[in-house]
Amino acid sequence: MNPKNIDQKNIEQTTDQSEIQFIFTSQHKILTATGVKQTLSNEGLNTPDFIKSVKSHLQKLKIAGHENPIAIGSIPFDINQKTEFFIPNNCLFSDDFPSDTSSLETDTTKLIALSQVTGEKHFKGAVNKALSLSENTQLDKVVLSRAIDVQTEGTLNAQNMARVLHQQNPSAYTFSIPQSNGTTLVGASPELLVKKQGNQVSSNPLAGSRKRTNTTKQNKLLSEELWSCTKDRFEHKLVADAVYQNLKPFCNDLNNPKAPSIIETSAMIHLSTKIDGTLSSVNTSALDLAYALHPTPAICGTPANLAKATIQHLEGYERAQFCGAVGWMDADGNGEWVVTIRCGVIQQNSIRLYAGAGIVQGSDPSAEFSETEAKLNTMLTALGFSAANEPQQPTQTMAI
Repeated sequence: MNPKNIDQKNIEQTTDQSEIQFIFTSQHKILTATGVKQTLSNEGLNTPDFIKSVKSHLQKLKIAGHENPIAIGSIPFDINQKTEFFIPNNCLFSDDFPSDTSSLETDTTKLIALSQVTGEKHFKGAVNKALSLSENTQLDKVVLSRAIDVQTEGTLNAQNMARVLHQQNPSAYTFSIPQSNGTTLVGASPELLVKKQGNQVSSNPLAGSRKRTNTTKQNKLLSEELWSCTKDRFEHKLVADAVYQNLKPFCNDLNNPKAPSIIETSAMIHLSTKIDGTLSSVNTSALDLAYALHPTPAICGTPANLAKATIQHLEGYERAQFCGAVGWMDADGNGEWVVTIRCGVIQQNSIRLYAGAGIVQGSDPSAEFSETEAKLNTMLTALGFSAANEPQQPTQTMAI
């Protein structure tokens, strides 16, 4: 297709990027895409105009004869920050990884240094301040997070990490999304923000969790304790209700379970609500829905504006893509977007890892810090590190 036939505003043509590979896996399919045909940016556009721009360019490519063009990328936590979606040269939906990635061996790169971006004292202090705010303001919930920086002897392989994460947790949504600044967003999210296929829509908010043990009996007790915990049930209801209310205007009917269920991954036990329904218009796109839902109370808090302000005041670092959304959409508006948690940002031989916890009345700073420690182990384990390599590092337990 002649590039002159496409509006060049907010598009950056790229060169020599045929080797770039994007990966996004779900329980239903594995998407691999290569190369970059176009980069779509929200610079100079408000959110509705940016969504229209993405839809327009995909439609023009489809009309021009490109089979099932997609846009893939990530939405930052703050939607006012720079957002980039990529239209790849080629994409493939399959049941397994292509042979060029499935044969990769697990990384065993040596850890050189591990540093706390926001350490234990800072995080616990922020939790205490948030609890004080919840008593004296309308703040019902805020999600506070922390980050660690890991340096390794060798260059990190994002594609390999995504494959390993998928092997460890096939039920998770794994992703490896190169960015134009040379970094790669990689991770394994347990939480579906929204899926749209035809006129069907679904979301699976999670909030409230426990770390799994090695015994079935103990996990059953933990599940029962989690399900009956007033604090966790309250936290979960805030998230599920918000997702339902934000999806409802788009739907003819929408299923909203009265109580959450329990789901288990390889290392975590979560309260889960599966919300699904029928869209009023098939023209509503996955991207429309993703922006309508983001950020949910699962990664921000409620009320949203007060929670955002609290995060900016207390957290102590810039989230960027963490606690955003990552996914894809095709020219028909179908797609999947997941909450960008259990993730890291790779730049050559370093990676910044993130983990957060929901803070409501009744939260305990030590328990919330321990939850972030457990979650950080997802990526640390995928990197092949053991606890013995670094005293500051959390214990080696997969947490997704």
